[in-house]
Amino acid sequence: MRILIWQTAYLGDVILTTPLIRTLRENIPDAKISFVGRPFIMELLKGYDVNLFPFNKGYLESLYITEKIASHNVVLSPHISARSAFILFFSRIPMRVGFDRSELSWLYTHKVKHSWNKHEVERNLELLKPLGIKEGRWVRETKLFVFDQEVKAVSEKFSLPKEYIVLAPFSNFPLKEWYTDGWIEVARSLKGYKVLIGTEKDTQKALEIEKKVKVINLTGKTSLRDLMAILSRAKLIISADSSPVHIANALGVPAISVYTSTSPVYGFYPRIGTFLLPETSCSPCSPNPKKCRTGSYACLRAVKPEEVVEKALNFF
Repeated sequence: MRILIWQTAYLGDVILTTPLIRTLRENIPDAKISFVGRPFIMELLKGYDVNLFPFNKGYLESLYITEKIASHNVVLSPHISARSAFILFFSRIPMRVGFDRSELSWLYTHKVKHSWNKHEVERNLELLKPLGIKEGRWVRETKLFVFDQEVKAVSEKFSLPKEYIVLAPFSNFPLKEWYTDGWIEVARSLKGYKVLIGTEKDTQKALEIEKKVKVINLTGKTSLRDLMAILSRAKLIISADSSPVHIANALGVPAISVYTSTSPVYGFYPRIGTFLLPETSCSPCSPNPKKCRTGSYACLRAVKPEEVVEKALNFF
């Protein structure tokens, strides 16, 4: 059997589909498993015995991908976009499993109920039920692979100390970012080395933190594999509601999510670690908010630094 997993969303979303790969391998060991995702999957999913199809979502590429995946017998799609539904329909894969919340869900041959108030891992695994793989046979742990030589190389490259905490304040969605002074106070209050991470677009905001408190600022300086190696050695990661939480957990490292406009109700909370929630009347907002509904932006400062520090100290 040839089985395809289709998840073309963000980094964290892909990590939360790794239990699908692991459960399929455990229950259908002879299956040939493939994965379609954004180009970063080539680095993120190293170590998995799967056929990877990087996909940039361009118009022509959308046409070509239907031909590349047409030979599969089954596709499981946690992604809910209309584009995904269209492409999978025109691929003519006989069994197409998606969520009932998906746009154009009628293009799927099998629809699974989408529910909030459960972790995304559990939600994704529901897609296996039409294949007859029930809950008792699910592998629920996310997993990524980092190799010893990578850890050694990144430790030498950045002169990393023996022990450190990772701070990940940034997100693709600014309304998921806790306020800068909060991060500064947390970094100042916690003993030991702190490593600050982010992408190149976060460089200026990271410098604001570095100017006021001592951190090892690696923002914009790491590849994805570098980042994974750095996180694999961390004692703890404190993060916005963003992908570093899921990378850390998939490497067995505990994480603390500092929530602002979002909420664990959407299912993206740490499975190893804990979280803090803002106490505001308008929270939560949405899974990926782009605009404050009230104009107050109150949630961005609602969690207090001392609360984050208190949570962090429980892991030492």
